[in-house]
Amino acid sequence: MFKVTTLPLDGTAPKNEEGNINFKEDFFGRSTNLTVSGQLEGELAAMAFSDIYTFGPTFRAENSNTTRHLAEFWMIEPEMAFYDLEDNMNLAEEFIKYVIKYAMDNNKDDLDFLAQRLEEEEKQKPQTERSEMGLLEKLAFVVENDFERLTYTEAINILKESNHNKKKKFQYLIEGWGTDLQSEHERYLVEKHFKKPVILTDYPKEIKSFYMRQNDDGKTVAAMDILAPGIGEIVGGSQREERLDKLTERMKEMHVPVDELWWYLDTRKFGACPHAGFGLGFERLVQFVTGMGNIRDVIPFPRYPKSAEF
Repeated sequence: MFKVTTLPLDGTAPKNEEGNINFKEDFFGRSTNLTVSGQLEGELAAMAFSDIYTFGPTFRAENSNTTRHLAEFWMIEPEMAFYDLEDNMNLAEEFIKYVIKYAMDNNKDDLDFLAQRLEEEEKQKPQTERSEMGLLEKLAFVVENDFERLTYTEAINILKESNHNKKKKFQYLIEGWGTDLQSEHERYLVEKHFKKPVILTDYPKEIKSFYMRQNDDGKTVAAMDILAPGIGEIVGGSQREERLDKLTERMKEMHVPVDELWWYLDTRKFGACPHAGFGLGFERLVQFVTGMGNIRDVIPFPRYPKSAEF
């Protein structure tokens, strides 16, 4: 996370009795960070208004220098009361298909131009690295086909038994259940195995966030990720844990400060209902629809590790 402060950074910031920086003297009167997600606040709004969404910049201080990562990106985050994981998946799939179809129906000239640009770019690549489909073909394929749905456990078995894994072609080899999937694994499932978008569900609770609803098996949570060809994860979401005792217990296990999130826990204390939501990275969606190779080319002022020129 990126910290926000008006205190001096030259070592003269006021200290408290423990010798640490005294954030009570800071602008907000406490330690404050840039937004990572609007989700927790969105859950409060969904408890009041049923179906809501947030759309705003989010900031991740991850040292990820890839063609798919930014330090600042925009995220669309719907949150729906009385939704379970199945409803959540249906909405996310419908949403992606609707947006892509809208672009195909209303921006045909732009997409024709972008498809031609991508075709010329692909000719410069070795045969083995070229996409099997052109841009328009890929977009139509996503709109016209049901996304493949499978559990994390099923995905791990496919990856573990794949020739790619057996021949050690993955940078991160799949040893067994509990491994956190890397983008190379996600892209293998989408581009090589199923050859269509994939929705993965029911991840191990150890590799997911505290707010995800725990499944009855005690090992997995009601999470879902949508993986798209070329860019990997485009949507991440879950059914949220609405049971106060389970949520509090999980927060303590993961050392999430219960006192600081009193306002979040209050929604569970005073009339929670089952609810779910997801986050969709706007630039990744634009990257997918336009066929651009680098996410830095689909945002006007890209900010990434070692670069905040604008």
